[in-house]
Amino acid sequence: MAHYEVIIVGAGPAGLSTALHLQQMAPELAERTLILEKARHPRTKLCGGGVTPDAERVLGRLGLDVTEVPHVDLVSAHFLFEGKGIPLRLGETYAFRVIHREELDAWLAQKARERGLAILEETPVQRAILGEGGVELITSRGTYQAKVVVGADGAHSVIRRSVIGQHRSPFAYALVLWAPPNQQSLHCPDVGYFDFFCVSRGVLGYVWDFPILIRGQTMRSWGICQLGVRREDERRRMIHLLAGELARHGYRLDDYPLYGESVPLFRSGGLFSAPHVLLVGDAAGVDGVFGEGIGPALGQGEVAARAICDAFMSGDFSFRNYRTDLLKSDVGRSLRRREVFASLFYRLRHPVIQRLIWWRSGMIIGFLVKNFLLGWTKSYEKRETK
Repeated sequence: MAHYEVIIVGAGPAGLSTALHLQQMAPELAERTLILEKARHPRTKLCGGGVTPDAERVLGRLGLDVTEVPHVDLVSAHFLFEGKGIPLRLGETYAFRVIHREELDAWLAQKARERGLAILEETPVQRAILGEGGVELITSRGTYQAKVVVGADGAHSVIRRSVIGQHRSPFAYALVLWAPPNQQSLHCPDVGYFDFFCVSRGVLGYVWDFPILIRGQTMRSWGICQLGVRREDERRRMIHLLAGELARHGYRLDDYPLYGESVPLFRSGGLFSAPHVLLVGDAAGVDGVFGEGIGPALGQGEVAARAICDAFMSGDFSFRNYRTDLLKSDVGRSLRRREVFASLFYRLRHPVIQRLIWWRSGMIIGFLVKNFLLGWTKSYEKRETK
């Protein structure tokens, strides 16, 4: 049995951010840390690929420049209802970047390796056994033991199940496809579109469309998401709405492979830890307004790394304060605000109210999105200038 101080399960943004922040805070501890990944990079990951300025700031504080990865910068992001709404620019010169997750995760893993972090790929964790002195992980390559295990193993996390059992919380469900640019489309080629027309039709979410580079080829990322689902029988309605919107832009849904994925929603009252175990990223849940995963996952990695350092300094591995620390952090406060906003916004389903929100209240909505729901890393800059 191989023994480590820390084992991080999952080599995506959440797990790699945890490892990189841990190395920054406690290099000697990072030397005794192992990252287990069930696949091999570059590996498939269903995701729209939006990288916000918040995500970029977290990476920048780690000394990483995400523009090294092939990307598309969106001139603006249009938040709409029935094709009409408000344009937003989240960064100074662009709305946000779009990066294919396959390439983003592979780049981040390579940076972690270059800094000496140990990643063992093609090692899926089959079972986690929580004990008084640590956690045993049963994998396809044998058994590993650690004082601390970080569950960064995504939407269907084995580690999450060891913490919360089989309880099924509300989740986000998304359908995604990639299609070539179409001259019949009503959308601009370098703009991202998020249309909430489906809220008034029983799907509490939005349809998106923006450009993305897939292995060097410019494509359009199209999809629909529903947030707060408790049943998986919504797929038919979602497909119907997505097909109708695609048809308006000259596409036929049947011409493209359609992929689906469900992810737990972040709930401030949820469980994020157990003795010797922490959850981050999709394993902890995505936000309930946009379903954003990358930025919050990177931010949670810093919170988890700090909790791990504190545990080894104090000898207390209960992590009883992790939930409080997470919710009080910059990223945690943002996720809590989004949870509250989602609980209010997705009750306002009547088309008249939605038109009032998106067509008549543009300045207010824009301010809320940029300063209340997103922009949580701006506090980094304020603290550093003091």
